[in-house]
Amino acid sequence: MVGPASLLTNFEKEETLSRSIIERTLRNAGLLITLSGIVLARPLRCQAPLIGRAIVITEPDDRAGPRFGVAYLTRGSETARRQGKPFSPLTSLFGWQFEHPFDLGPEAPTLVTELVLLAGGLEQNVFLPSATWLVGLRQTNGLEFGVGPTFTASGSQIAFAAGITEKLGVVNVPVNVAVAPARVGVALSLTAGFNLRRQP
Repeated sequence: MVGPASLLTNFEKEETLSRSIIERTLRNAGLLITLSGIVLARPLRCQAPLIGRAIVITEPDDRAGPRFGVAYLTRGSETARRQGKPFSPLTSLFGWQFEHPFDLGPEAPTLVTELVLLAGGLEQNVFLPSATWLVGLRQTNGLEFGVGPTFTASGSQIAFAAGITEKLGVVNVPVNVAVAPARVGVALSLTAGFNLRRQP
């Protein structure tokens, strides 16, 4: 039979053991908190180089700007015929190109979408507006290709365009040719332009 003294001794042992477990748990928790602080602090110190690398990445080169050139309309101008005006198939072009590039990196080609607004026939007292939406690819050497719909007063067609951009200092000088075949005839155009290149 166990006496009161033995019960007291066992209780004290259990209490001492419980206190030891609690103290060890608290020490381990403190160590865990300290280690967590070190681990969490390390990414903060490592973020600076990542941010630094992100800052030096240049923004996509937006090449929107004026366009001018000539077009040859093999079927003439339906607008001029409706107005009863003479029209030479070779006519001037003036307008503006809006562009949005999708930069994939400094060594990769750039995906581009362009909206080209042009007016032809102005030197012949005929206003021939056109709007062309192109989706294409620009290579790192400046060569570019695109395709998309073009809309004129006579209707819609599909245009195919290609060109190259020369860099003169901070100025981009694009030169493009485009072909827009229709059910009758075809429209051929040669345009050039300029715009300022973004600096990093």
